[in-house]
Amino acid sequence: MVRLLLSICLLAGWLAACSSGQTAFRQGNYDLAVQRAAFRLQQAKGPFKRGHRLAHIIIREAFMRAYNQHQTAIRQLSAAPPDPANRFRWEPVFQRYTQLQLLTDNARSGSPHQCDSCTAWLATYPASYAVQQNDVRQLAAADRYQAAEEAFMDRIQNRLAAKEAYQNYKKATGWVPGYRQAQDKAAQALPFAILRVVVDPIGPTREIDASDNRELEQLIFRNIERNPTPSTFVRLYLPQQAVDTDFNVHQVVQMKVTDYSPFNETLSSSSTKIYSNQTYKVGEKKINDSTKVDIMEKVSGTLTTHRREIKAGLDLRMRALNTFTDKVVWEETVWVTRNWVTEWETFSGDDRALNGNSLKTADLHPPSRWHLYSSMRDELADDVARRLRLRYAKD
Repeated sequence: MVRLLLSICLLAGWLAACSSGQTAFRQGNYDLAVQRAAFRLQQAKGPFKRGHRLAHIIIREAFMRAYNQHQTAIRQLSAAPPDPANRFRWEPVFQRYTQLQLLTDNARSGSPHQCDSCTAWLATYPASYAVQQNDVRQLAAADRYQAAEEAFMDRIQNRLAAKEAYQNYKKATGWVPGYRQAQDKAAQALPFAILRVVVDPIGPTREIDASDNRELEQLIFRNIERNPTPSTFVRLYLPQQAVDTDFNVHQVVQMKVTDYSPFNETLSSSSTKIYSNQTYKVGEKKINDSTKVDIMEKVSGTLTTHRREIKAGLDLRMRALNTFTDKVVWEETVWVTRNWVTEWETFSGDDRALNGNSLKTADLHPPSRWHLYSSMRDELADDVARRLRLRYAKD
């Protein structure tokens, strides 16, 4: 019992030491060390004070090292020339000030608890970085606005430039709400940033008849209309929808049913010899002139498993063409299949070889050709609309 209590006490002391932030400090993660040390100082001392003693030391040493790291990074970023590789340097500066504020808040959260000395040295450091953060927000917004203005000049000839302008105007207002005319300029850039895609009617095919082709087309169009726009910068237009004549159509999506296998049926069977689990009398034999004995053997029979399989498939090819060059932008095939199987068994021989098991019976209600086609058609229409959304989700 004494050993158990001693082990528990040692473990408690060790955990207290770890929670003081010592491990994080040794690993060079000074922000985390301050956070853990401050948390340790907020807890009761308990029977062992080692964790508190370490926390007193670590919170100060870790704070000063973390503070110097952040300030050094801020000076380096602020002094860096505004070249393309470092164009938005004020954004990481803002993050550093955010980390400095969190570092300070964590340190101060531990100072009123068992650390009277912490208050004295913390007083030599700023308590708030709100002014610096507000100043840096203005600088970050200015950088984004300048980048947006440069891209905005090419918005009419270059869709990607218009997209870049829109995104940077939005980021400028994210840094400083209402920054200059960024919101209005973003609205002006957006129409030029949109990729306009027209989905053509399904092309004629010999695989299915014209009425089924039109029905599949209507289902696809209905699913496209029912679903949200793939992206802020993409608009899908159906043939009956008018495209704004002030802007170009960039791509056209073409579709065609390329293969239809309506009802492919195969029959197969396999047989195996089976035996009873126990022996039965199958005859008698004499062992001398007056004595007969039973002949005991396992009985057998042949179990045949029959299999009927019905397969169907429907394939549709999609591709997108650049309306300016007629080059293929992307293409893929969408296919759906149906597979229905039933099995049944027949037996010949001694029924006792079945060991009381029943024979498997067939499903007498196979799907019709129409049922197979309609289920594939509905799934295909859903899949085409889904793939179009995925295809243009990142444009």
